[in-house]
Amino acid sequence: MAVSKAQALPVGRSLTISLLIGGMVTFVSPLAWAEKPEDVQRFKQTRRCIKCNLKKANLANAPLTGAFLRETNLKEANLEGADLRFAILRKVNLKKANLTNADLTGAIFRDVNLDDAILTGARLPLGFGKRPDPTQDFKMPDPKIQLPEKPRR
Repeated sequence: MAVSKAQALPVGRSLTISLLIGGMVTFVSPLAWAEKPEDVQRFKQTRRCIKCNLKKANLANAPLTGAFLRETNLKEANLEGADLRFAILRKVNLKKANLTNADLTGAIFRDVNLDDAILTGARLPLGFGKRPDPTQDFKMPDPKIQLPEKPRR
């Protein structure tokens, strides 16, 4: 069966476009998904990172006391032995991050993703992972106010 030139052209175009897009994804995606070296260097120096890409960054044993991280991607990052005492983490992705033996004492977590993170030996903030029981009523203690006596005349 003979294929006319008109029938072969659309297949050729779609194949060319597919190869072009596939090639772009192959060459662009490693850059888009890896950490940005300038973000890593800036974070190590300033201990501040807002909207940074630190995916797969090696921050093992880094002195990051009091660090401030907001809307930062640390997916699969190596934070083994890192000092993150009193750090503030807001909207941070730590999925599959290695936090083995990391010190997070006093750290504040808000909207932090720790799915599949390695927390072996990590020192976590006091009360980490504990949530108040919503079924238990909160009761205010009765106030005891001691009024000074009136001076006698």
